[in-house]
Amino acid sequence: MLRLRILFASFFFVASSFVTAFTPSVVFPIREYDTVLKESSAFNDYDLTDPEQHNPRRQFLGTCAVAAVSTFTLTAASPTYAAMGDPKNSVYFSNVKDGDTVPRIFTYKFEVTGYELSPAKDGLKEGSGHHHLVIDGPKAFVDKGEAIPFDASHKHFGKAQSEGELELEPGKHKLTLQFANALHQSYGKEFSKTITVNVKDS
Repeated sequence: MLRLRILFASFFFVASSFVTAFTPSVVFPIREYDTVLKESSAFNDYDLTDPEQHNPRRQFLGTCAVAAVSTFTLTAASPTYAAMGDPKNSVYFSNVKDGDTVPRIFTYKFEVTGYELSPAKDGLKEGSGHHHLVIDGPKAFVDKGEAIPFDASHKHFGKAQSEGELELEPGKHKLTLQFANALHQSYGKEFSKTITVNVKDS
């Protein structure tokens, strides 16, 4: 959106400068100009005696404004522009980042975009699932379609929680946030986020 505003402002600045520089040298014979207007159905309602309507600079800038607004409207309504506004499919930690130092007992907060949180008990629903935490796993994500096991290194948040408390031993640990469906089947790399945290000895 910021780029569009800058482009829009730049367009008017250049157009205005162009007209200011060249208007003095432009001559519009009123007879020839009237003939063109009369023969054009687009100008049937023009008042040829109104000096404001014969102002070349005003007409040029007005035309530029209409063209720019039309272009902006069409661009904003186009499927490509709409797709750019769609949220990206992803998960992430909202209160900790890669390399952070955390206490032994810490509450990690989770976010998901593109899909919705849904309790596992509600069953399979397209575009929904719940979070899982993999502690010191061998990979940065669980392969798509693979069921996430129930053990000490795989924490399930099947009630659609958006946070979870972990107690970890001091040292460096790798944490993978993995989104999966109601059957705990992973959504794969697209819905995973791996960070490393340093757990301090408190």
